[in-house]
Amino acid sequence: MDNIDQSTGRAAIAYIGSTPWHGFGNRISPAQATDLNFVLDAAGLAWEVEARGIAYLHHGEWRATDKAQAIVRTDTNAVLGVPGPAYTPVQNAQALDVLRPAVEQFGLTIAVAGALAGGSTCWALAKLPESIDPTGTGDTVNGYALIKWGHDGSVGIVGSLTPIRVVCQNTLNMAAAGQHAKVFKLRHTASVEAKLDTAAKLVSSLTAALVATGETFAHLAQRQLTSREVVAFIEAVFPAEGGKLSDVVRNRRATVAELLQSGVGAELANPNGIPTAWGAYNAVTEYFDHVRPAEAKSAAGRKRANESAIFGGNADLKAFALAQARELVAA
Repeated sequence: MDNIDQSTGRAAIAYIGSTPWHGFGNRISPAQATDLNFVLDAAGLAWEVEARGIAYLHHGEWRATDKAQAIVRTDTNAVLGVPGPAYTPVQNAQALDVLRPAVEQFGLTIAVAGALAGGSTCWALAKLPESIDPTGTGDTVNGYALIKWGHDGSVGIVGSLTPIRVVCQNTLNMAAAGQHAKVFKLRHTASVEAKLDTAAKLVSSLTAALVATGETFAHLAQRQLTSREVVAFIEAVFPAEGGKLSDVVRNRRATVAELLQSGVGAELANPNGIPTAWGAYNAVTEYFDHVRPAEAKSAAGRKRANESAIFGGNADLKAFALAQARELVAA
């Protein structure tokens, strides 16, 4: 189940639309998906955390320490993390409220929300009402606001823009108008609660970024590529390491080249069989979002690949691929 939290005996995930591949979770209606309190409960997130002191045994005597604290989930008494003393907990309800202005003002709906690893990491994905069809052929992209937060000390509260290409349900990247679209990133410090009003900036930032993304994608779809440009693009995204072309890099280049010609939706992205910057960019995102996880030899490997495609190094590579594609348009 990809590490979905089941601490209370039910899968901590709520969603609208079709049932996820793993078959677990609570389906909610689009109307319910605009009620954040309802979503909080349906997604198994209606619990709180608190900081508790830590003691250690020294020569048979328990001593308290001010060097760390335990972040405890109060409904299960599970320790979710042991961060330093400066860490300030943020409740799930507070984190989800980051989306409230956008839900109320722009009609966002919570597409999916849930928790992983016993509640150590939580997230919510809200769908923006606007959609993009850069080619005019049904190769539609929907915009989503992704909020991720955690209780183990490894992540703060992060808001990002995530365009998703409907034809193959792949996350295109986390970049908009050439910039990495981390709309905000808050640390769990003493001032974090006061800074939660940054949510207001999320609304205007996402709206502007989505418009800019739509214009960018349309320009990519119009830019046809020569064979030489395709090769240069792929080599830029997957460069030789230390001047030597490894088998891994060679195979990745070959896979992306094949996806450009025969990947999901390639016929829409490359009309008349002529490669476009839009098609080349989508071949890269398809590789990182679908091929890399499928190549993993274990469930842990698939989890790492999926997380990297959304939050980690592979997300950065997709953003870099977008920047390279935009340079082709500008040339």
